[in-house]
Amino acid sequence: MRLLLAVSTVSTVGAGGLSGCAYDDSCYDRRLCLTPPTSLCDGDPKTAPALDECGVFVSASSGDDSNPGTKGAPVKSLQHAIGLAASGRDHGEAPTRRVLACGGTFEEEISLPSGVDLWGSRLCNDGGDWSYEWSGIGPNASTVIAPPVGIPVRVLGGDDAVNAGDDAMSVIFGVRAVAADASASDRKSSIAMLLSYGARAIVRESEILAGDGKDGEPGEDAPSYRANAGALGNDGVDACTANMAPGALPVVTVCGEGIESTGGQGGDGGLATGDDGTSGLPEPVEIPDNHGSAGTGASSMPCTVGGRGADGSDAERAAGAASAGLLGVEGWVGARGKDGKPGGVGQGGGGGGGGKGRDPMNACPAGRPQGGAAGGSGGSGGCGGKGGKGGDYGGASIGIVALQGSDLTVEDSKVLGAKGGNGGVGGTGQWGGLGPDGGHGGHSLGPDWSRGCAGGGGGNGGRGGDAGGGLGGHSLGIGSVSATVTLGYKATVLPGQAGTGGLGGNSTPERPLGKGNDGTAQFWYRFDAPDPEPPQ
Repeated sequence: MRLLLAVSTVSTVGAGGLSGCAYDDSCYDRRLCLTPPTSLCDGDPKTAPALDECGVFVSASSGDDSNPGTKGAPVKSLQHAIGLAASGRDHGEAPTRRVLACGGTFEEEISLPSGVDLWGSRLCNDGGDWSYEWSGIGPNASTVIAPPVGIPVRVLGGDDAVNAGDDAMSVIFGVRAVAADASASDRKSSIAMLLSYGARAIVRESEILAGDGKDGEPGEDAPSYRANAGALGNDGVDACTANMAPGALPVVTVCGEGIESTGGQGGDGGLATGDDGTSGLPEPVEIPDNHGSAGTGASSMPCTVGGRGADGSDAERAAGAASAGLLGVEGWVGARGKDGKPGGVGQGGGGGGGGKGRDPMNACPAGRPQGGAAGGSGGSGGCGGKGGKGGDYGGASIGIVALQGSDLTVEDSKVLGAKGGNGGVGGTGQWGGLGPDGGHGGHSLGPDWSRGCAGGGGGNGGRGGDAGGGLGGHSLGIGSVSATVTLGYKATVLPGQAGTGGLGGNSTPERPLGKGNDGTAQFWYRFDAPDPEPPQ
């Protein structure tokens, strides 16, 4: 599929400058001679002469970086040649602002300042011919830039351009930039070319190929064992041991982030009446069926037991990744699935009511304290389970990334995305801890109203939430953000296959709850600009 979005005349004049205006006798009025002749270095990359004063020459097979970069003594690495072209050779020559590269493979990342041209696929034969190989080479460029890691070609703009204005345009001609699989800085994405902020470049008769993105890692599962259980309540003291027998002390379980579950204190045993216990904590927003309520002390009726604590709430499954991700100087950053939240802490059981001792049928022997038994304290609740961790994003596959303020033109070239990585599966949540029984009430020697009542059992902790799945990696020919992109005649820009979003924890393809969004497969995708940073 070929796309014709814009057809424009593109100037390839980028190096060498123009000579002064020359006049002859046929020009009767010099004011009318306004068109100066171009220099020998100007012209189409296919036909312009390859002169030492027109560029820095580089050969991966026969060059040496200690050489001056002439045709007879080329340098070896592209980046060294770019430095000489931008700043001038060591012996004081003016910057040529052009690199001419032999056919061959350069296993290096390069950074090309806007305003420096890169012309590849030169013959470089033994006869010193550095002309373009043949006019129909198109995307079959023989100058290959293929580093094992990283983004093969970066075009720099702003302060990194060699000069400002219209001349700060780079012509990239006759090269093949090949990104390795999962070679960007996140070790997941693959990007073949990146135009930094304000960079300007024309890509002609070249091939820009992204590799495959890597699948995202699954989110970490929470522990498979239960969260910490609550503590057993304390037993109340027996009747006839004190006129006012103190209620059993509360037990406390400290869970994650300092959240506590506390069993209610047992009611004191007394002479005429027993005291009520206290309620278990933390109290839920709604307390159904008197969960965690305090037991009542004995008066005209025997004491009552404490209520069982309410179970902590189970956390819901977290959402999958929904953002499209962001473009930046390191390429593309995707979105992880949301982490699962912790389950709720179980409520402590209520403390049991205390017994009484003074009544017509007091069973305490003469000479001993006459108070009733104390109530047992409630058991503390179990801790909530931890949530799973969100699945990671799959790596993107993007031919060219164009950042804010950049200007990209693609002519008679191929720009191809490959396969985006699949998003990672979300991690599973942890089961909550169990709530144990409350403490026993103190024993009596006979009548029911003399005994102490048991504390209520603690509530179980809620299950931690399953996490969401990660975003699937995009497959894009071009990804841009606030950039100018022009696709000229014979520009073939195509995506490959986008990655699928990761499933949420404990979900299935048939019921894909918490699934991350699939990646996008488009020839050109415009990303939203990130929100500006708030003022300091």
